[in-house]
Amino acid sequence: MGEVLLVIDMQNGLRDTFDYADVLAKINRRIAAYHAAKRPVIFMQHTDAELSYGSTAWQLDAALARQSTDIVILKTHSDSFFETRLTTRLQHLAVKDVEVCGLQTEYCIDTAIRVGHSRGFYMATISGLSTTYAANGLTASQIRRHHESIWAGSFATVQH
Repeated sequence: MGEVLLVIDMQNGLRDTFDYADVLAKINRRIAAYHAAKRPVIFMQHTDAELSYGSTAWQLDAALARQSTDIVILKTHSDSFFETRLTTRLQHLAVKDVEVCGLQTEYCIDTAIRVGHSRGFYMATISGLSTTYAANGLTASQIRRHHESIWAGSFATVQH
């Protein structure tokens, strides 16, 4: 368990990703563990043309096990750290260990792990706690496995 859980882009407009319901259930178990341990949970919420601010697609999934003490940060880029003050927020919370989950594996999750690592945070994820769409002849499962193998030991700890 990290010192903070970073849940990325679990929004209504992205529910059609691979194995979304299972990933959501697993993320909710992680959220519950963080709440029980009195550790912070941060939700990143993407805004763009497809997930326009205030729309139903833009809303965080209502099935997420959120609490009023959880933090929500808006972002407009695949990089959760880009112009969001996420680094400052993590520093204010005095955390160094960040667990990441959500979507999309090869965009927002990958970028958060790599950028977080380069900013001096110890990044971690649990295998299977990200999801995406099939693309470029690869299944979503293949994309996830491939990225987890790249992260493991180089940019993050990947727990199986």
